[in-house]
Amino acid sequence: MQTTHPTAALPQAQRLLRAALATLLFGGTALIALHDWLGLGGAGLDRVAGGELYDAVVLAAGVACLLRARAVRAERGAWLPIGAAILAWGAGEVYWTAYILDASEPPYPSPADALYLAFYPLAFAGIAALVRARAREIDWRLWTDGAIAALGTAALGTAFVFDFVADRTGGTSLEVATTLAYPLGDIAMLATVVGTIALTGWRPGRTWSLLLAGMAAMVVADIAYSVQGTSGVVPPGNWIDPIYLISAACVGSMLWQPGAASIEPARLGDRRELMVPAIFAAVMIGLFAMQYTSATSGLTTLLWATTMLAVIVRLGVSVRENRALLEQVQTDPLTGLGNRGRMQVDLERLAAAADAEHPVTLLFLDLNGFKAYNDHFGHPEGDELLAELGHALREGVGADGTAYRIGGDEFCVLLSCPGSRHDAAARRSASALSAHGAGFDVSTSWGAARIPAEAADPAEALRLADLRMYAQKESRRVARDVGVPADVDQVPPGVKVRPWPRTTQGA
Repeated sequence: MQTTHPTAALPQAQRLLRAALATLLFGGTALIALHDWLGLGGAGLDRVAGGELYDAVVLAAGVACLLRARAVRAERGAWLPIGAAILAWGAGEVYWTAYILDASEPPYPSPADALYLAFYPLAFAGIAALVRARAREIDWRLWTDGAIAALGTAALGTAFVFDFVADRTGGTSLEVATTLAYPLGDIAMLATVVGTIALTGWRPGRTWSLLLAGMAAMVVADIAYSVQGTSGVVPPGNWIDPIYLISAACVGSMLWQPGAASIEPARLGDRRELMVPAIFAAVMIGLFAMQYTSATSGLTTLLWATTMLAVIVRLGVSVRENRALLEQVQTDPLTGLGNRGRMQVDLERLAAAADAEHPVTLLFLDLNGFKAYNDHFGHPEGDELLAELGHALREGVGADGTAYRIGGDEFCVLLSCPGSRHDAAARRSASALSAHGAGFDVSTSWGAARIPAEAADPAEALRLADLRMYAQKESRRVARDVGVPADVDQVPPGVKVRPWPRTTQGA
């Protein structure tokens, strides 16, 4: 769920500051991109586009992040380090423009490199704080998906970027360490971005997408710059600079976005559970095959790849078997309805999404006269009657909800249809659990509780429905004892007529 928009009801001075930042951040990025990519302004804009204006755009993004930290208190612990990371980057650009841009023999490494590299730990800390603030009891499979995606991305980055740069890097130990620190930081950042997207169930939403796209754009530009500087494989020119600024604009634009969406627990389907491990297992197969393409024999590679494929197949079988086992554990074997465990899980889920326009009604239903039927005709006939009534209850509820047998002769229904249909569906449910014939009469007592109108949470709804059900059962007993007809408004007419049981017991 989104938090309050941070631009609501701002003072005039803050609105003017934000307008100035937006003009500099987005207008400056567009102007530099048009100049570097399309030649707008010619050589006369080279100095400004590659110097002061470029630096100002990056610094504006850092200031925007700090303003967001001030505006959205719940995210302050995340946006302060992210803002500090962008400002460290901007300070490095300012130093570069002032002391290195026109130098005939620029020092390497320089203070600018120290400021650039400070970006990474600060940005990691900010993203981690934002995930921690927005995660809500995430399914453990999503955590493992995030770890697999991050590690797989790191493996790809190491194979294609770090090793490439490392093979072409020379100089003093300090120079080599500085050069390799950039691709290491970039690979770790890209792995963090991919892992976070996996953690959202691959549905990051607009605000997460902007933040993560900004970080990813910066990594792409940085990797291109490193490869360009070490090998010359990437075409020369200033075409990379606008990508850096697009990164800054994406991150800085978070000032005008609502709060980052909460990362909610996800219920994964079979295919989505397999997606991340299968994709990255395939990636590992490809990397391993690349490593051994020059080997004399391909047998080892073939066997390793086959083993990985077998692991993927086994994972798929395990997922299917686990889901089948879970279905079996949560199903009442006699009636085929969900059992108490499934009812509690479904009730928690439905209650979390219930509101005044989309209420949830909980029905408790208890059979009257079933014990006498069971004692008179025997347990096999009693089980048969329960199975028939369970089927009738499922048919009576239909698409308006879900029926459960929660134990013995007790049933439950969760109604998730529009509220205007709840009363009629409740009466159909009670009517479905009724039967009479020669020598027996089985009816139903029931109680209902509506969330959120009558109960704030599942526990309160369970207590209220249970109390109402037993109150109705007691009123029926008292009415029967004194010879007064039961309240016909509470138990709907139309009971099912069942022929005499096949057994001869008690005849």
